[in-house]
Amino acid sequence: MRFIHAICAAAAIALAPGLSGCDALGFGSWTWHQRLVLEVDTPRGFVSGGSVIAVRAGRGPKWLPGEGRGGMGTSARGEASFVEVAPGKYLFAVLHGNREAELALVLFFPEPAPDTFERARRLEDMRGIREVPRERFPRLVTFDDINDPTTAREVDPADLAATFGSGVALRSITLELTGEAVTRGRIDGLLPWLSNYYGQRLDGQRYGNIKAENRVANSLSASNFDAEK
Repeated sequence: MRFIHAICAAAAIALAPGLSGCDALGFGSWTWHQRLVLEVDTPRGFVSGGSVIAVRAGRGPKWLPGEGRGGMGTSARGEASFVEVAPGKYLFAVLHGNREAELALVLFFPEPAPDTFERARRLEDMRGIREVPRERFPRLVTFDDINDPTTAREVDPADLAATFGSGVALRSITLELTGEAVTRGRIDGLLPWLSNYYGQRLDGQRYGNIKAENRVANSLSASNFDAEK
């Protein structure tokens, strides 16, 4: 993405006034802010929580060398959404690669939809809320011990009670396009150990391993909770 911006900046200087360097060269870059909100019913009452992230989508021109020419790349900046569903027990919707961009591109454009690049362009100025259907739920995880990253485990969205106890159930997950600033600092405050897991998995291993003792902890790293770094 940084390469695209550098090329565009150079082109903007070289081209005649009034022309977009990116457009003229076939590049494109669009950014929008979105908030994923988890809504949960508990014995203590209804609770909800969400974080605002910035999503960037970029298009490379067809004349670039390589397999990805003419395609779209995406990235996200910000923190994973979470909610405290019981004292000291948290439900997290982890960040995962390009799925954050894909979710907005799909939810806010019912079929027949414009092409992907046009959808990304429109998302920059759109506002609104959509409910996330079950088949597009993000991955949900929790920690048996919030101070121990190796205790990470998967949460079944259809059966939160199995993890958090009787009376706890997922009411809905929604996605909002917003002009609010990116959420910062909440994850670091809740997971102070997170900075030790950039470049390695939560179980301490460098790479994923199907024979890992805790496959969930082995499949996650700090970037699944905070994509700022």
